[in-house]
Amino acid sequence: MKCLALAFFLSGSAAAWAADGDVALPLRMSLDDDGPREKQQDLETDPQRPSDDSNRLTPMEFIYLNSELEVGIMYQTFSSELDLKSHMAFYFRYGVEILPHISLHVTYRYNEYGNGSTPDAEDVRLQSLFFGAGLRIPLHPEFALLLGGGIGPMWFDSSVVGDELGLGLNGEAALTAQLWSMLRLKVGLMIEGVETDFHDAGFSVSLSYLVGLEIGM
Repeated sequence: MKCLALAFFLSGSAAAWAADGDVALPLRMSLDDDGPREKQQDLETDPQRPSDDSNRLTPMEFIYLNSELEVGIMYQTFSSELDLKSHMAFYFRYGVEILPHISLHVTYRYNEYGNGSTPDAEDVRLQSLFFGAGLRIPLHPEFALLLGGGIGPMWFDSSVVGDELGLGLNGEAALTAQLWSMLRLKVGLMIEGVETDFHDAGFSVSLSYLVGLEIGM
């Protein structure tokens, strides 16, 4: 009987508490602050906020990202004033694209051979270092026309006559074809003038044919 009486007492108290209009149960349970929330950035639709100067490249980073290497061979045909037979030369070029399709470059060229067909023929060594610029004109996603030129010193070393220094100036026109994502084949012509006292040549003009590989950019 005591248990039955306790049950009736508890049920009556609960009914009276629920009927009281001044007491309301919480509609939700949350530990979050009910104050106004700061709007979060939507990374997909909102523009990205600038991050100070982190997007700016240092000079070394710019040079690294816009560098180009080129190696190749040239068949040089010299004018009669230089009294040199035609021969193959090797060259190495390093360039940096400073503006879209415009680059600055430095080229080293080396050529050594016997200038004659007899055993006692003159041995010559030709070296040059040219500083120049180039313009790349896109013709197609995989092909481009290159126009450029350079100026620099040329060294003429001989086993017979004295060694001489000359000043060279050249112009170049070539076509490139993309072989891989960063590898291109280059074929072109070069006209070169040089002022030197080697073989009492004075000023002479030569024509060269070149084939090379470009790596980068």
